[in-house]
Amino acid sequence: MGMLGTVDIGLGNIGHRRVRGMGSPSYDRAWGAFVNSVTRAHRVVHRATGGRVEIRLPKGGRGVWITTLGRRSGQWRRTPLLAIQDAQEPGVWIIAGSNGGQERLPGWVFNVQSHAEGTLEVARQTWPVRFVEVHGAERERCYAQLASTWPMYRSYERHAGRPIPVFRCRPIAADAAKAPDPADPVR
Repeated sequence: MGMLGTVDIGLGNIGHRRVRGMGSPSYDRAWGAFVNSVTRAHRVVHRATGGRVEIRLPKGGRGVWITTLGRRSGQWRRTPLLAIQDAQEPGVWIIAGSNGGQERLPGWVFNVQSHAEGTLEVARQTWPVRFVEVHGAERERCYAQLASTWPMYRSYERHAGRPIPVFRCRPIAADAAKAPDPADPVR
């Protein structure tokens, strides 16, 4: 396969300053509409390019896809997210239920809390994972790692008015060897 296209997003110090209105209902409506638009655009670009164009952030952040079992519908749901590979355990990825700093939790969080197994796709390679919610010092370590890649996470946590759940996506043992090396841009 050829080189994947990438979209590098360098945003400087965004997220270190308070966003006006963050945490208010009007912010949630406006930012929610923006987050939904970006998610829809991500889906369209992914579909149109067959996944050849991916999002990469400075310091190792990546656009990934998770597939979770709907807790009420029983249908498999595919969701694009930002993630980072765990610095302490290569092959394990970290994701957060930030929903762009909105008060409402994203639906996928309820899905993985009800059914912890699903899939993770990075750079057009998919493998089964177990979503493990982390708490306490482990959560703080993982969240700090995410925030080092996407500074807006700092603002999200301060203004969401709720704890932001953090999950480690751990490859299921039998398929762990199939997990791609995220540093390898050629697929």
